[in-house]
Amino acid sequence: MKVASSREAYNYLHKLLTSDVEEFWVTTLRSDKSVIRSTCLFRGTVDNCPVHPRDIFRFACMQNASSIIVSHNHPSQDPHPSLEDQRVTRQIVKAGQLLCIPLLDHIIVTNRGYWSYADRRVYKITNDLFIAAPST
Repeated sequence: MKVASSREAYNYLHKLLTSDVEEFWVTTLRSDKSVIRSTCLFRGTVDNCPVHPRDIFRFACMQNASSIIVSHNHPSQDPHPSLEDQRVTRQIVKAGQLLCIPLLDHIIVTNRGYWSYADRRVYKITNDLFIAAPST
């Protein structure tokens, strides 16, 4: 499966992110944006999930990923990012730049839709091959 937009990523990920507690998933991609593997790396509580970039990029390197998409759910069904979401995303962007494994998007998933960092061009999460699409 190829994931070339935030809408395609959401359609793929919302089936995985169904827990009533926060889960943080990493999707590794080949250079053609086809999915290598997706896994839940962190599991938290109803409103918090500790995340560390070291574990994200260890997984990405083990999968020989060209790029990654990270995602997590908000059990509250409010798709807007928290201050902690913003902090973690900045860390992941910086680590990805250093390791040459770019973060293509961070998607916050709810039952009613999603919030995409790439669509909003936050932290310059963008890639010429990743097409930003309007989110709901």
